[in-house]
Amino acid sequence: MDITGIFAISGKPGLFKSIAQSKHGVIVESLVDKKRFNAYTSYKVSSLEDITVFSVDEDITLLSVFTKIAEKEDFKALSFLETGSAEELRKYFAGVISNYDADRVYDSDIKKILKWYNLLHLNNRISVVSEKKEETVTEEKPAKEKAVKAKAPAKAKVAVEEAPATEKATAKKKPAAAKASKKKVD
Repeated sequence: MDITGIFAISGKPGLFKSIAQSKHGVIVESLVDKKRFNAYTSYKVSSLEDITVFSVDEDITLLSVFTKIAEKEDFKALSFLETGSAEELRKYFAGVISNYDADRVYDSDIKKILKWYNLLHLNNRISVVSEKKEETVTEEKPAKEKAVKAKAPAKAKVAVEEAPATEKATAKKKPAAAKASKKKVD
């Protein structure tokens, strides 16, 4: 599941993908209609990675909520969302997250989370394949860090050896010129 670079903007429906940094904010693209605009610094922009859901014990990240919904729905989109009443949505949400704080999580919040799940599913952000990729990326990460650490000293060594190499190259140029003049003489 990949929600990096996905934002919710207060007052704007749907979710947005970060495209580029601009002088006065972030250029985002709507996941609904693919239109781009500049989300100025005055907008209230929230990353989905930073959003949590109130629970009785400790807050639950939105990624965990999406993962639980995906596992319950077998990584398929929700079909009852448009026809479901507020009570049905609460019952469904309680089935996914049993310890959420029912007093602080409103019906509108639940409906928004479930709509976001469908929108992410529609944009191929939720799938079984992405779960496997996430696991392999986590496993491969330490190996890549080791490779980067191994390369760092080599670069430093090359930088140290470059200074003598330029002196050697200058010294090598002189004999090459002498060899060329010898060939002309012969």
